[in-house]
Amino acid sequence: MLLSTYLNILGACLGFISAMFFAIGALGMHPQNILKISTSYWDANQHWADSIADQRADYIVGALLLILSFSSQLAANLVPSDAAPSFLQPLGYAIAEIIAVVSFLLICSVLLRAAVAKTTRQKVQQLQKEKLAAEDLVAKNRAV
Repeated sequence: MLLSTYLNILGACLGFISAMFFAIGALGMHPQNILKISTSYWDANQHWADSIADQRADYIVGALLLILSFSSQLAANLVPSDAAPSFLQPLGYAIAEIIAVVSFLLICSVLLRAAVAKTTRQKVQQLQKEKLAAEDLVAKNRAV
């Protein structure tokens, strides 16, 4: 398999995975989630914050994969068209390598998405607690 063909196929696969991460936010909005988010809460709406944190994580991972996809496709156009490295020569090896790279990147993407969502939720919860504590302090000072 030619290197340019390999990079084009890899770039297309990464672009597809990127599109899936971008779509997850919209596809994951079930009626129950919309109800939780749209319901009024006193002080802070944790469901809304968690939903936005999850969407943020999906968009970050999707954007990174999209950049990697475009970089791979650009590289495919920049390498000599007759370049055929030995590790891509048997077609079966090239297909196996594409599957391995895409699987590895998919696993890394899911783990990165989970980490970003978790840290974002924790940071938002911390900021909400700090804001509520500050509001309570102001309310106590007014009462005194």
